Amino acid sequence: MAYLLSQENFAKMSEYIYRKSGIFLEEDKHYEKLAKYIDTRCKVLNFDNFRKYFFRLRFEDKEGLEFQELMNAVTVNETYFFREKDQFEVLVNTILPELHRALPASRPIRILSSPCSTGEEPYSIVLHIVEEGRVVEQRDIEIVGIDIDSTVIKKAQVAKYNDRSVHAIPKNVLAKWFDKRNLGYELSKDLQGSVDFQVVNVFDKAQMRKLGKFDVIFSRNMLIYFDDASRKEVAMTFYDMLNPGGFVLLGHAEYMSRIVSVFKARKIDNTLIYQK
Repeated sequence: MAYLLSQENFAKMSEYIYRKSGIFLEEDKHYEKLAKYIDTRCKVLNFDNFRKYFFRLRFEDKEGLEFQELMNAVTVNETYFFREKDQFEVLVNTILPELHRALPASRPIRILSSPCSTGEEPYSIVLHIVEEGRVVEQRDIEIVGIDIDSTVIKKAQVAKYNDRSVHAIPKNVLAKWFDKRNLGYELSKDLQGSVDFQVVNVFDKAQMRKLGKFDVIFSRNMLIYFDDASRKEVAMTFYDMLNPGGFVLLGHAEYMSRIVSVFKARKIDNTLIYQK
């Protein structure tokens, strides 16, 4: 099948996406998916060639809506509740008690989930915090979830999940905090609204600054999609966004020490975390 997107223009698109988002698309893995998307989008826009689409994307997309549609199409959002649950346990058993002792009583503890996808990670944080119970009874905890994909943010705000998303949640926790529906589960109304979900590009410095400072940043399995330069840029953005003594938690296949040297690595119960 002949696509509007040629191999040569794939390189042009890939470079443009990389500059705007830090995401690098490999031709052998992503050409067909991107080409199909552009064909579909050109039909909607009534364009008969790639050049018109690329012009629209680069010069006429003043509000960034066209680029947002593109990002929604190319990003991968594979997640489920309680994934790599040992990190959530370290959060409630070690990190939060340390922060609670160190911070002024009036100041909330702020946690960022980046990327948050459809909400499973930040809501897993919420579930562990309310189940542990002690710190949250004594101090406000604010949780922010961000993602470049506006589609998944809308799904996170609705908080409805299929069986696969909740399969790792202990049955007693599932019964306590979720309502069974015909096609899956809905998070309890008591917990909906406990996360502030926002569409944010981690490479947009202005957007990131508006989020404010945090004490804990979860950024699991995002940096593996970037090249070395982009990983370093994001890592330093996180460093700047952390309050002194704050923590970063990465995916099990990601190592901050291979990206930047400004964080102190700590190992707690076989879980590696990084502290400012």
